[in-house]
Amino acid sequence: MTTRPWDSDDLCDLRELRLRALWSAFRREGLAFWLLCVYLMFEYVRPQSIFPALALFPWATTTMMATAVAWLAGRPTARVSTPANWFLLLYSVLLLLSSIGAYRPRESFSQFDGYFLWVVAYGLIILIVTTERRMLLMLLAFVLFNVKMTQFAFRNWMAIAFHFRASGTGGAPGWFANSGEFGIEMCMFLPIILYLTMGLRPHLSRWKFFALLGIAGTAIVGIVASSSRGALVGGAAVMLFMLARSKRKARALASVIVIGTLIFVAIPPESKLRMSNSGADLTSQLRLTYWTRGIEITNDHPLLGIGYGNWAAYYGDHYDGPVQQAHNSVLQAASELGYPGLLSLLLLVGCSFALNARSRALAIRAGPDGRLTYNLAIGLDGALIGFLVSGFFISALYYPFFWINLAMTVALATVAKRLPVTSPARLSTRVGDQLRFGAARGIAEENPESSQLFPVRQRRART
Repeated sequence: MTTRPWDSDDLCDLRELRLRALWSAFRREGLAFWLLCVYLMFEYVRPQSIFPALALFPWATTTMMATAVAWLAGRPTARVSTPANWFLLLYSVLLLLSSIGAYRPRESFSQFDGYFLWVVAYGLIILIVTTERRMLLMLLAFVLFNVKMTQFAFRNWMAIAFHFRASGTGGAPGWFANSGEFGIEMCMFLPIILYLTMGLRPHLSRWKFFALLGIAGTAIVGIVASSSRGALVGGAAVMLFMLARSKRKARALASVIVIGTLIFVAIPPESKLRMSNSGADLTSQLRLTYWTRGIEITNDHPLLGIGYGNWAAYYGDHYDGPVQQAHNSVLQAASELGYPGLLSLLLLVGCSFALNARSRALAIRAGPDGRLTYNLAIGLDGALIGFLVSGFFISALYYPFFWINLAMTVALATVAKRLPVTSPARLSTRVGDQLRFGAARGIAEENPESSQLFPVRQRRART
């Protein structure tokens, strides 16, 4: 009898985070998956920026292309069909048209790699990460990359005795060097690591469980250390989202209150003063000016905007005052791509939430085999909310945040489609596991006999 992949011993070992099993599974995944993880490492950790000797070679682009070649060499046959592909194609076509008719087309064309490389990265992730094993391995690599940033930020904050610094503390050089962008990444990393932990909880030893919770704590420290008001607001939105998703509201509310209190105590007085002055200080007034003029620019160029990557050039020629970015990811899309571009972006956002909802529905049908997928779908929703809220104050649309999260969402949807469907005859033996992630009510309605608690399947004994 063939062992199903989701019941195999090696996948059970992976869920228990056994290092030998993780390394063995990683070695068996093939060259394309290896190179994909290496590419993500070059984007998130940026060793080529940390060590000048490595900066002589375009590591990120090269490993991306090598990943594509390795995937093609593997003679792929699987197709990933999802509405997100069509919405992304629509956004790409609108971006291309806006560039052709841009205020300065040369500005648009010179920045094409700032967008289309994310399209390639999206395609590679959804085509390569098609199993739960690969999804888990990629997410664990993603955790390691973010931990590298959090420990760097914590060390920098500790170096100034946890006091306030106007520039805040950033993460890895490149995409996350600025404190605002680093704060956005921490707002997205927090729900992903927390719900990854909850998805693996039945398989983890006590010390591994608390170690993952400790990593989540470093994300909170990163939000505070960034000194970014947008990150603090985004972190608060993520907390409220997790509270709303919790089945045990009293316990969740108590946790939010405790964590919120600790964060309030840890925030330097200068940061609290900046929060209280929001809307009245010079920085806030400048952002409000950019937003007002961004709406004006969008209304003046409603069809295709001023052109991708043309904000600085157009703003400098038409308005007085300092020239910065729009400081708003939504207005960045609207002003540069027009209202059709804004609509296509909103379609991508809505599609992400819809795909995660579908993944959770499929995970519920799979019983305890779907616990990890169910929780990851919630975590990706929380990450998207963290980006939308904190990114409302920063122009970070063409950073990794949204596009990598979208790719993970589509990859998880593919994983969810491959989950087993629990038959009614087997369903009653799994109610205990279902109760652990809040799906028992719907099951009981469809299968009245499952309302009785039966002994659940025990984990394989550790050797």
